This record gives sequence, structure tokens and C-alpha cells, in this order.
Amino acid sequence: MAWNTIIGQERVKNLLRRSIERGQLAHAYLFYGIRGVGKQATAIEFARTILCLSSKSEACGECASCRKTALLQHPDLGLIIPLPVGKGEKTGDDPIDSLEEDQIQTIRQQIAFKSENPYYEIQIPKSNFIKINSVRNLKRISSLTSVEGSWKIFLILDADRMNAEASNSLLKTLEEPADKTLLVLTTSEKDRLLPTIISRCQLVQFSPLTDLEIAPALREREHVPPDEAMLAAKIAQGSYVVASELLSENLSAERKEVLDFIRVSLGWKELSRVDLIDELASSKDRNSIEHWLNVLQTWLRDAMVLRDARDSLALGAANDKEMQSFVQKFPKANIEQAIHSVETYVALVRKNVYLHLLLTTLSFDLKRTLAESIS
Repeated sequence: MAWNTIIGQERVKNLLRRSIERGQLAHAYLFYGIRGVGKQATAIEFARTILCLSSKSEACGECASCRKTALLQHPDLGLIIPLPVGKGEKTGDDPIDSLEEDQIQTIRQQIAFKSENPYYEIQIPKSNFIKINSVRNLKRISSLTSVEGSWKIFLILDADRMNAEASNSLLKTLEEPADKTLLVLTTSEKDRLLPTIISRCQLVQFSPLTDLEIAPALREREHVPPDEAMLAAKIAQGSYVVASELLSENLSAERKEVLDFIRVSLGWKELSRVDLIDELASSKDRNSIEHWLNVLQTWLRDAMVLRDARDSLALGAANDKEMQSFVQKFPKANIEQAIHSVETYVALVRKNVYLHLLLTTLSFDLKRTLAESIS
């Protein structure tokens, strides 16, 4: 791994490289931004570069330190993550020792997955929060001399998941940082952190990725066909992880459902509309409906671009026969208003509105903005 394996985020990478080159490292950083844009992957590479024996602004990838950091097994690198509470675990216990053997094996496996793919999101059952014992262990280790005579670095992933006790304990560490100790906190929900923690970190904001950053990464890393990669990138709204998740689902089937929904919404067969809405509402949960709405929104955007382009043959959307047919049949459809309507419904999904009612209302809105706008 090296800086060039981090997808996009050139501003962030340049900032961190300059800090290393100038020897101007803060004692604590807070990497924040939407989910799946490379905060954790960058934190790992930042740590590897600092611990690299070559002492350059780019990790050599070959020294013993680089190899150990890449495996997330460097003795001077601590990984703080949400963990289960062990049976009978008391304050002051080692955060791992009180766990069952199968839980420990799961943790090791998940960390191995993370070392293979820094964009992988660690998933450990019953890990609801970062424990006070994990932070206490961090404080204990930070007071010791580094094993290899360099920095001691702690990566606190999903820092917003610290419970109250852990947050207050970490605050004391941030107020009195040990020498040559560096903390990197990552979060997708900065506002859930204590303001006093935020104020003691150097803030590094990660931007949403562009479609043209996500799609090539999907093609190169996951061997996704170009059309599917670009569709997933458009729907993912700036998140590489979300784009990867979309591809693990049946994106083609979801797109077909969207086309069927548009078709019945613009038609006059009420029974078809009711049947399709019943099927969608009963077969999808809220996260799936939100993804589905993002697919619908992307289709509408592409249709608007196709309709408004002077040279539509230059567009990939021009190869979509259903989209071409729609643009020809509804040349004056208020597509922009339809897109705004879908955005409203995405917000309503997050507010737990009844899905069947939401889809029914959306269907009538699409008919009003797309079909009836030409009359």
C-alpha cells in the first residue's frame, strides 16, 4: 500500500505528506467525512509512513516496519475499534482477554480482512461501542517507551462510537499527550463526538469522491465492467464503500425495477401500479428502498442529460433504448422537478414514513411531473 492506493483525496494526502516532511505532526488528528471515502485507509497509510524506517514522506513498503504495519501487527501501532463486552468484564480488564475464544478469532479475522483491504469495514457481532477498557489500555501503552524506538500511533476507528466513559477517558489523554504518541480518530458522524475532543484534534475533512474517481477504482480493484462501475459510482453519492456494496447486490435487477416503476407510474393501469408497489414495499427494507430511490434518481438525471445534450450520441445513455424511448415520448417532461421529488422521498425514508404510502405518493408525483406536464 502507498499514498497512490488511496482513492482521490489529493488535498488530504498532500497535507499529511507535508506534515511528515516538515516534522510538524500534531499529537491528535480527527479524520471526518461521509462513510466510505477512505478515512480509515488514509489513517493506516499515514501511520505506516510515519513508522517507516526510511523516514520519508512515502512509505517504502519494503522495510520490516512497513510490512508489519501493512498487516496491522506493528508493536507501536494500536487499533481501537468497537468490541463486545466480555462475560464478567470489569473496568480495568484487558479489552480482549475476557472475550470468548470464538470472539477473539472473529476479531483477528476481521483485522486480517482490514489489512488486505483498508476500505473493508470491520464487523464484529455485539460490538456496539468502543469500551472504556480499550481507552484505558491505550493510555497504559502510550505511557511506555515505543518498542522500536519511534512513534506510538493509535488509530481510533469509528470514534463516534465511544461510550461516555471512554470519551471522558480519552479526553484526559488528549489534554496531556505522551511524548512521541500520535492519535488518529476517524468518524462519519463528527457531531456525535464531545466538542472538547474535537477541539483538541487537528481536523482533516475528507470530501465525497467523484464518479470519475470511484468508477476506475471499481474497475481496477473489483474487475467490474465499465457500465456497471459508472452506474454504481453515480448512485453511491461519493462513497466508494457504498458503490462496492451496490455491486454486491443485483444492481441490474434494481434498475429493471426502476424502469417498471416509471412505466406503470406513467401508464393508466391502476392494478399494475398497486401490484408493483405491494411487491416493492414487502420485499425491501428501508436501506434497500433508499438505494432503489438513488437508482431512480440516477436514471432520471441521465435522461435529462440525454434529452438536453446537443450530441446525444456521445453519451453512454444514448445506448439505453428505454431511456431514448422515454425522451422521445415525453420531450417536455419536467425531469428536474421529478429529481427534486425523489430527493424529498429519500429524506422521508429516513424519517420512517410508511413505505407503501411513500411509494404510492411517489408514483403519482412522477405521473404529474413527467406525463401530465406535456398536456
